[in-house]
Amino acid sequence: MKTIYNCLKKQYTMLSIIALCAFFASSCTKNFEKYNTDPNKATAAQLQGDFKNIAGYLPNMQLNIITTVNYNFQVQQNLNADIFSGYMMADEPFDGLNNDTYHMRPDWNSTAFDLAYSNIMNNWNQVRVHVAPSQAHFLAVATILKVEGMHRVTDIYGPLPYSKFATNPFSTPYDSQQSIYSSFFNELDTAVNVLTNFVKANPGAVPFKPFDLVYGGDYTQWIKFANTLRLRLAMRIVYADAALAQKEAEAAVNNSYGLLTVPADDANINMVNSITYHNPLWSVCYEYFDINMGAPMESILTGYKDPRLAAYFVPSTIQPGVYKGIRIGIDIPNASLYSTFSLLNLTSSTPIQLMTASEGYFLRAEGALRGWAMGGTAQSFYEQGIQTSFTQHGVSSASYVNDATSTAASYIDPNNSANNMSASNVTQKPYLNNITIKWDATATFEQNLQRIITQKWIACFPEGEEAWSEFRRTGYPKLFPVVTNNSGGTISTTAFIKRLPFPSDELTNNPTGVAQGISELGGPDNGGTRLWWDKNPNVQ
Repeated sequence: MKTIYNCLKKQYTMLSIIALCAFFASSCTKNFEKYNTDPNKATAAQLQGDFKNIAGYLPNMQLNIITTVNYNFQVQQNLNADIFSGYMMADEPFDGLNNDTYHMRPDWNSTAFDLAYSNIMNNWNQVRVHVAPSQAHFLAVATILKVEGMHRVTDIYGPLPYSKFATNPFSTPYDSQQSIYSSFFNELDTAVNVLTNFVKANPGAVPFKPFDLVYGGDYTQWIKFANTLRLRLAMRIVYADAALAQKEAEAAVNNSYGLLTVPADDANINMVNSITYHNPLWSVCYEYFDINMGAPMESILTGYKDPRLAAYFVPSTIQPGVYKGIRIGIDIPNASLYSTFSLLNLTSSTPIQLMTASEGYFLRAEGALRGWAMGGTAQSFYEQGIQTSFTQHGVSSASYVNDATSTAASYIDPNNSANNMSASNVTQKPYLNNITIKWDATATFEQNLQRIITQKWIACFPEGEEAWSEFRRTGYPKLFPVVTNNSGGTISTTAFIKRLPFPSDELTNNPTGVAQGISELGGPDNGGTRLWWDKNPNVQ
């Protein structure tokens, strides 16, 4: 486990400090005029400027949605969402009392909150405060980044300080998750309109290019990303507010610039503009040796004979040539027992993945399944989603989408048979994914929804945050419950974990705000309380 517990959490990275220095330096030397022109129309002088006074805050936002700092990433996402989603599992015992056995450690569960407010909300606020009307396009991108970063955080904790951020330095009120999502939709709508107007008024202009780690300054791509993000968030709330979900989903799809549609559209944090980093998931896997393939991934990918298996993982050494995953919540006396299970297939230079084009197709497939105007059929989008994921990972199989017989395979732990999950065991069978791949127009709504979400789960790998949220929302794919539950009864073994508790620092420093947040949560501040959007009647 190396240095994770002893590393000091930094409130600002060096990049943020550089951005602040750039702001103060440029504010002393530049004369900011008020232009009596179209605020979306940039002047030649502006387009030739370096924009560091504003856009200098944006790289740090991009680098902290999923942090590039390995020890922070491990507790921001890897030791919660990545394992709760079924994607991965730690081979370390971590003293036995930790997240993978539902013992919620305060020192593990605050990082996602801390990083978001230090690096996402704070930098967005700096842009908001200092931006000139003629620079509204930078604020639009900052807002899209804010929504992308903060929806992940509210989907971890629930209510959060959001609308009143930076208004009270001592006690920031918490907003309900319902109101936060309402703000997300309004903010994305405004941001897309601003960028659309800028693109029309300034064809070919790329003022954001020196600061853009995702799309090289191409605002049309940012519009597509924002539309796909809006569709993702619309689908998230379908069981809490179906009418709003449909309205927002159809608005996202019908935007003139559309959605992410091909792998070249994928939103990745690229190493450009002199920015380099080691992929933090690679670091946790190959430097810390703390994370391996999850048992559900083995069960589903091997059962489906999925050609993406080798693109995602490397064969185990405990059974050479065989892919082996670790089941969540098992007894691990020492790391050597499970360190020989499959590792992840990535390198230190693999870019961090935020969103893929394949996800957009699966979202549209679900919308079409619900009867919404998505521009096509559920089957066509479902099959396009699979093909787009195959293309992304450089694999092919003409027969895959026509496989009407394969289902998830039984799971066998070569170290301990008590961890096995058998398709022939009546008590274990409900936890194995029992849906086939081929689209079935005669199947029930739930059966085809399970198909869509299972394939989306496969395609979104390794982005465990989205996979965990979708599992909570839909109950799909079917995952294995924890073997050992150390939650003290606060989290149901069969209903799975629903959220992380609020950070202990917030309980100390902002007790009034947290009390408001718990009231809005509608249940105790533990891992067993559902979030606002988690209202699917078919999910425990």
